[in-house]
Amino acid sequence: MDLACGETSNKCIRAVKDRAIFKDDRVINNLLNDEVFYVPSCDYFTKVQNDIQPFMRKVVTTWMLEVCEEQMCEDQILPLAVNLMDRFLCVCKIKRQHLQLLGATCLLIASKLRSTNFLTIDLLCAYTDYSVTYDLVVNWEQLVLSKLQYNLSAVTGYDYIDQVIERCSWSQNQQLLRRHAHTLVSICSTEPSLIQTPPSVVAAACLSSAVQGLKLPCQRAAMNEICKMLNVDVDQIDLLINIVDNVVEKVANPEAANQKAKEPTKKPAGYESPGYGQPETPTEVENVYF
Repeated sequence: MDLACGETSNKCIRAVKDRAIFKDDRVINNLLNDEVFYVPSCDYFTKVQNDIQPFMRKVVTTWMLEVCEEQMCEDQILPLAVNLMDRFLCVCKIKRQHLQLLGATCLLIASKLRSTNFLTIDLLCAYTDYSVTYDLVVNWEQLVLSKLQYNLSAVTGYDYIDQVIERCSWSQNQQLLRRHAHTLVSICSTEPSLIQTPPSVVAAACLSSAVQGLKLPCQRAAMNEICKMLNVDVDQIDLLINIVDNVVEKVANPEAANQKAKEPTKKPAGYESPGYGQPETPTEVENVYF
């Protein structure tokens, strides 16, 4: 009898819908109650780190995003890896030379937790052009685990997307909406100004932005339903959608975004972001390659 497995596809196969997960309101309530324990506790750029700047985090998290895209990782890998990195930086001071090493280590840990085919250390070292070694990643994996006290199963914006989509009647094209929302969550993970934004708020903003970008009917009603389901203030989501659109615009048209960044920008009333101008006009979601 031949018991060898001949499967060679890397395609992510989704399980069938589980009514115990998508029809029970306690699931979302538990996510909302638990997410507070996984939001980075401080603005570590000013309170902990003295050699790490926001643009450095942006560079490293963008690199992490590109690694996940090229390796076709599951969508939940990047948000979890970035969350682990941010929480680590809140409790441990490092040098800027170690930031990419930390990013690679967090990708390794996240892929072990939430991927069927985890990223190997040798592969991650190759993606750093061998600026880090196998032994360094192994040692830093132990360091990250100890500093986070092995509390690794964080709640991220990704965890809310399916919960909301499966409960809403307006999400007819679920696959397309899910794909757009997941991509927006990943892109938002690279934005330094959203480090301390709760995952539920990020998910609500990304879903609302995806609904608007895909021009689904009853957009305002859909946003109100999302906010009610995730216990998020509607006015706050309006501001966050602008930030999401701004981040998407930078990805879709980086040259125009750089030119726009040189011009004075008008910040929305009632929102303060540490050193990042807000967008003046939204960006269509179709402009981004998903």
